[in-house]
Amino acid sequence: MKRWTVFFLAVVVTSALLLPSAHAEPKKKLYNNSSEQVFKAALRTARERHVVTYVDEKTLMFTFETGRSFTSEGFVANASVEPEGEDKATLIINVQSKKGFSWGAGDRMAEKFYLQVADELAGDPQQKSAIKGPENAVVVPDAKAVPPEPSMTKPADAASPAMAADKGKISVSSLPDSADIEIDGSFVGNTPSDVQVAEGDHTVTVKKAGFKDWERKMKVTAGSSVHLNAELEKVTAQ
Repeated sequence: MKRWTVFFLAVVVTSALLLPSAHAEPKKKLYNNSSEQVFKAALRTARERHVVTYVDEKTLMFTFETGRSFTSEGFVANASVEPEGEDKATLIINVQSKKGFSWGAGDRMAEKFYLQVADELAGDPQQKSAIKGPENAVVVPDAKAVPPEPSMTKPADAASPAMAADKGKISVSSLPDSADIEIDGSFVGNTPSDVQVAEGDHTVTVKKAGFKDWERKMKVTAGSSVHLNAELEKVTAQ
């Protein structure tokens, strides 16, 4: 009986060690740049590649969401910057899976994000796969400003101050969903999403790998609300 008891306890402990944690530990990266420079570079990275849902510039914090991948349903990430003395700052990213376990995909996303932030600081955004050690101090171009916050992250309620009088709302959905949305050639999020745009002529494009691009040209009037449903057509093999 003792042998079976020891064997059972060993199996339980081993299984617990092999199961991935549902709540990943926060990742940290030290940069040899000021906290303001690191925060702006990180925010640019998130807005250019993901969907930013919350920003607090006073506390140097923001939240963003990623799209789906082959290994996960996507992630919700909280990012914050902590000063580490003069011209040094730590970027902290807490990544959580939207659904189920990510099997290390969250860690890979964080490491890739750190590299993209370093590229933003250097003024040369690129897609790479790994980063090791603190980054050397780089000269941050003054001319590169933080892109405007995607309007889809602002409240769509007309009573909200975020809904400007000269803007309209476009609700974009697709079949299948989680497709990229581009307004006038600029990425603004993934379907389904509500996007606020300025009054005037606009081109809405919906893209997804393995499907033909879907496009609509339209005129938006102030205070209007339009819903677009893109039924994507699969690309047939030739």
